[in-house]
Amino acid sequence: MASALGTLLAVAAPGSVARAATPGQQCAASKIKAAGKKAACLLLLDGKVAGGAMADPIKVQRCADRLGDPEKGAFARAEARGGCAIGGDAAMVEGTVDAFVVDVYGALNVGTPNACQAAKLRAAGKKAGCLLVLQARNAAGRGLDADKVQVCKDRLSGPDGTFAREEAQGGCMTTLDADTIEMKVDAFVDAIVAAEPTAATCATAGCPPPVACDTMAGACWQPPLVTRPQYQLQAAHTPSGDCDFVASGGIDTAISAMPFTGGPAVSPEVYDIDFLMDSLCAPGGSNDVDNTAGVNAIHTAGAKAICYVDAGTDEPFRPDHQAFVDFDTACGGCLFGKPVGGFREEHWLDIDDGQGQRTFILGQVSARVDRCKTDGFDAVEFDNVEAYPNNTGLPISEATQLLFNTALANLAHTKGLTVGLKNDVAQVTELRPYFDFAINEECQEFNECSTLDPFVVAGKPVYQVEYQVGAGTVCPAAKGANRNAILKSVDLFDTPWTPCR
Repeated sequence: MASALGTLLAVAAPGSVARAATPGQQCAASKIKAAGKKAACLLLLDGKVAGGAMADPIKVQRCADRLGDPEKGAFARAEARGGCAIGGDAAMVEGTVDAFVVDVYGALNVGTPNACQAAKLRAAGKKAGCLLVLQARNAAGRGLDADKVQVCKDRLSGPDGTFAREEAQGGCMTTLDADTIEMKVDAFVDAIVAAEPTAATCATAGCPPPVACDTMAGACWQPPLVTRPQYQLQAAHTPSGDCDFVASGGIDTAISAMPFTGGPAVSPEVYDIDFLMDSLCAPGGSNDVDNTAGVNAIHTAGAKAICYVDAGTDEPFRPDHQAFVDFDTACGGCLFGKPVGGFREEHWLDIDDGQGQRTFILGQVSARVDRCKTDGFDAVEFDNVEAYPNNTGLPISEATQLLFNTALANLAHTKGLTVGLKNDVAQVTELRPYFDFAINEECQEFNECSTLDPFVVAGKPVYQVEYQVGAGTVCPAAKGANRNAILKSVDLFDTPWTPCR
């Protein structure tokens, strides 16, 4: 059972320390730069035509392929890395580039052959490419250098720029049009930048509206803001390696410990456990036995139970694993991505819907949630719902992740279960309205706990689990921010369990 922690790659200039660029920023930067290169490439060729050369369709296609080739183009390469804010927009951006080039060509190629008109066309392309290189750096989080922006502009329309220089030499078929062409270039640059956001929103992704939890279908239990959690995904073992706490399916419902704040021992008030019993404890070693015994024991102890459901990866030990294999085979290998880091047999799933992948996955998840509900769980949490910043080998965009995660939340609510957002801190602002609480692994370790504040502000609890950082660091910070934090080991047995409060 994997934990999708989602680390980011640092982008730093020599001799400086820069903030990490998100995958969305990196993708937008690549696409913006590619659009500029295509525009400059085409206008260079148009300049040659305006100067009297024959049009070369092969070279024109090469300019286009640098951006839009489905395998080797800049857009395809950027999306293959995953993490783009949006995907599948190569054709739309190509249309914007082509319309700009046609517009500028029509305005400047009014008499051929003409060296002046040829130079103006090249200058327009150079300015567009120059500005979009700077905008790409800005998209990557490196800021926009106003002085360099001015240098790009001056090459075209400055006192010593191409247009002024060519017109001073005479022979131009158009004159005093530097400002007009500059406005066309600037409008084009603005359009490309607007088309390539560095982060997706539900507005741009087209998320469905949030669905309220259906109280006719279930209890829709809302966890209190202050609730002490336990996170146990593996059955407790006896010293000899056998199943411990057999009557509760390997779940230790009698566990207690002194909190970091001191005082008497306390017990968990909510347990996050798998809906399937660990095969160590299941009759005959089966991997297909619901842990109703664990849920019942948790309720008998006066606590609530959250159902752990893996939604974004395929685990080979799951009883429905063959259905995933069959779908992948039928669609020609469209479903499975790379193995999850640290879990070699577990693979990321393509949550896009180009070949019905997302629809299939949601159907499988729905069946799992039905079992959670039948087992008596009070809520559900979906794991591995942060694919886009990970090395999945799949072109999963931020927008695609938003569509998947909001669909999961709405799915749980239609079944009368409240639902927790697992990790995915970069999309908290968009997803908070859909989810009733948050579960996070190692936000202290990765210095990202403040991203969860919107849940607390909304009165929705945050359950924080840390594996590496000590209680002396975790607990004061968590208490100050009103997060419910515990310290565990990454294997997620019943112990160790150190509650912060």
